[in-house]
Amino acid sequence: MNDEKIRKFLKLAGQSAADSLSTGSAELRKLGAQLLLSEVLEYVVYGLGVTPVIDGHSITKPDDLHYETGEDAPDKLEMIDGLADVAYTMYWNSVAFGVPLEEAFELVCDNNLEKFVKLSNWNDGERELALEEWHCCCAVSWPKEVVQVSAVKVENDFYAVGRDERGKVRKPSTYQAVDLNDLIVECPPKKQVNQ
Repeated sequence: MNDEKIRKFLKLAGQSAADSLSTGSAELRKLGAQLLLSEVLEYVVYGLGVTPVIDGHSITKPDDLHYETGEDAPDKLEMIDGLADVAYTMYWNSVAFGVPLEEAFELVCDNNLEKFVKLSNWNDGERELALEEWHCCCAVSWPKEVVQVSAVKVENDFYAVGRDERGKVRKPSTYQAVDLNDLIVECPPKKQVNQ
């Protein structure tokens, strides 16, 4: 998998990509854990139809988990090992269940970049947009949670980025959820071999 689109997303979202292995801040580690585990649980609970049970408690809503950083310092070796194991088991699942992972990954990356509105012919540099400019000259609207829209330059293009009061990137009206339906190809049932 190529990480160029993820790096572009991070730049547009005002986040940074580490140049080398880093444990990051406690908040960044919690975000990383939340993003990774919620997506894994979405696959397990909704995709596979399996309900994890921890100490007698069923996990049925992946986004309902809360995260806390521990007192121990992060272990860089365990970070590498754990994430590599996640990637291995991700590919194992892809192969075992015939999931077109690479194609889906590209579609999801492209879709995530649609959370940003490309500003054609923008010559005003990086700055916060005034409320009357939020339409971005193309009838864009933003959710009511958005308190700030800024012009951000990535590579040679400018994009409008809407954020809520916590700084979370919010989707503009032009955003549409990714459609992965074309990747679902029903295989004919295998013929039984008589022995």
